[in-house]
Parts: sequence; C-alpha cells; structure tokens
Amino acid sequence: MGVRIIGGQLRRRQLMTPKGIVTRPYTDRVRQVVFDRIVDIVPEARVADIYSGIGTMGLESISRGATSCVFFEATPIVHRSLKENVRLLASEFPTVCWKTDVRYTSFVPRGSDGMLPYTLVFFDPPYADCPAMEPGRVLSKSLTRLARPAVTSEDAVLLIRTPRLFELSVPTGWQLQECWPVSTMKIWNLIKSRVETSEESATSHAV
Repeated sequence: MGVRIIGGQLRRRQLMTPKGIVTRPYTDRVRQVVFDRIVDIVPEARVADIYSGIGTMGLESISRGATSCVFFEATPIVHRSLKENVRLLASEFPTVCWKTDVRYTSFVPRGSDGMLPYTLVFFDPPYADCPAMEPGRVLSKSLTRLARPAVTSEDAVLLIRTPRLFELSVPTGWQLQECWPVSTMKIWNLIKSRVETSEESATSHAV
C-alpha cells in the first residue's frame, strides 16, 4: 500500500513516491503514535521537516493544522517527488522545499518569511548517518545551529528518529524530554535548553 495522510483535512490523500528509490516514511502506526503525543502543539505550528523524504511528516502536520512547513531534502529524485506532493496537497499553504545539505545548512532558506522561527522540528537522518550526531561531529553541530534563537522558538520541540539500539547524545542547545521506543526505532523528544539570563544568574547567586 502507498503512503497516505492519516489525519486532518488531507486524510486519505496519497503521496507520490519515487520509483526505484527506497525511502523510509513513517508508517501509519508510528505516525499515529507521534501525532497523538504532540496533538496540542501541531495546530498553528511553524514546522521544519528535515530529511523530509517525500514530505510525510510535514504534510501530515499541515493536514492537522500547522500554518507552514519548510522541507529539507537533498536527494534530487526524492526532492522532485516532494515538490510534487507539496504542489498537489499544500499549494495554498506557506511552504518551501529546499534541496540543501543538512550537515552545513543555515536552516533559513530564501522565501521563508513568516515561517521562522520553527516551533516543531522533525529530524530524520538516514540510520547510517546517526553516528554523526555524536558530540563534536557534523550533525551534532547542525543540531546546535538549529537551536539558535532566529531558527527555532524558545518553546520549540525537536523530534529525532533513530534506530532502536542507538543512544542519542543530546546536542548543545537542547535538553531531552522523553524517548519513545516504537517498533524498531526510537523517537527522541527534545526541547530548547533554558538559557539563564544575567538577572536570574545574579539572583540565584545572591546571598
């Protein structure tokens, strides 16, 4: 069976998948688990769907009330399918489909006025690239850039998908809320680290 939207105004709409290319869209069951847990933050969300593939999570979010989405996908043939899915399902919404290298991107594409800072981020690297999220490595640095105030909001939620046996080292700028083991994977739920202001610091150190 093909990939489809499972909830919201676009429910049951099918997504185009590229021929001959293996992608890893979230299954219906896993998506339902994830969206059941973030149901309160999806409406009005400004979404970033990073390593978006054909756009499953971003389009699911738009279907459920998100106001915008920036999709990040570097593989040309997959990016073409992504753009077609966005054209067919979400042409009336503010979106950007950005073909960029997540390892080095600024996360701020041209044409994204009003779509930042992101409030909800899906980060779904290829499983083989998950070790690059270890401290000091390239994807860990990307996630730290993602935590910049101009890129993600103070109350932003970051969901990272990894293999079930992978242990995430929480990147600088984020803190772990929960980890949800689902099927053969884990979904790591992170929020922005709270930055103590100079006034709060002075108060906390006052005698």
